[in-house]
Amino acid sequence: MAPVSPDPNDVVIAVAQMVGGPDIGANLEAIARLTAEAASRGARLVVFPEAAMFDFTASAEAIAAVARSEGIRFEAALRDLAIEHDVAIVAGLYGEGQGRLATNTMVAWSPEGTVLGRYEKLHLYDAFHYRESEKNQTAPLQPDFGELTLFELDGLRFGLMNCYDIRFPEMSRLLVDRGADVLLVASGWVSGPLKELHWQTLLQARAIENTCFVAASCQPPPLSVGHSMIIDPAGLATALVAAEQGLAIARISRARLLEVRRTLPCLEHRRYAIVQKT
Repeated sequence: MAPVSPDPNDVVIAVAQMVGGPDIGANLEAIARLTAEAASRGARLVVFPEAAMFDFTASAEAIAAVARSEGIRFEAALRDLAIEHDVAIVAGLYGEGQGRLATNTMVAWSPEGTVLGRYEKLHLYDAFHYRESEKNQTAPLQPDFGELTLFELDGLRFGLMNCYDIRFPEMSRLLVDRGADVLLVASGWVSGPLKELHWQTLLQARAIENTCFVAASCQPPPLSVGHSMIIDPAGLATALVAAEQGLAIARISRARLLEVRRTLPCLEHRRYAIVQKT
């Protein structure tokens, strides 16, 4: 049997697994290398982890200082990489907050270097004996869920989520309600007992219950669990990076999305809507 030719309407995307350490220059070098490799392999979009800019274990004061002094330059460097390699880039970084704390932010750049979307983390990781709220400020809620961030690229609609967000299924459902075909997750999912199991289970659950693609980038072991992956709307992990630094690359097919939704029309069958918690 002859091999099936790729659909020209498919979009190739990559998730990058790398350490966001204390040396911002070294982090940018890793991002540049992985972006170049992804582009050479046909990717139109590359997703980098949460805190790809700077060490998330640093103190609140250090993170806020880096956000003030380096944030604009870091964003400019990523914009230039997007233009140079003709790819969209999504990356986790720190932005300057309103008070003494930084924002834990994801920014998406187009291949032309324009900002496609900017998302400030909604659910801060105050769990497993960790207190992210002592380091980063959370985004305020807005009318009509305006705090959610989506963008379009090559005929697909992408929604942004950051790490701990994936434990809250209502957020992914709201993004899909607003047209997301693909959920892009940036993470530094901290290692610990059962944490790798939680990570993969939650990602697959978000894909299955919403019949959408999920593309998740995580920092690698030992601090984080790694296992960056791309999951199709039926929950199948089609590309994965286990523990090493590198790329997972897969095709995002609208035909596959529609096929799964015809077979499993659970979005049409649901009986409840979501409202903001007051």
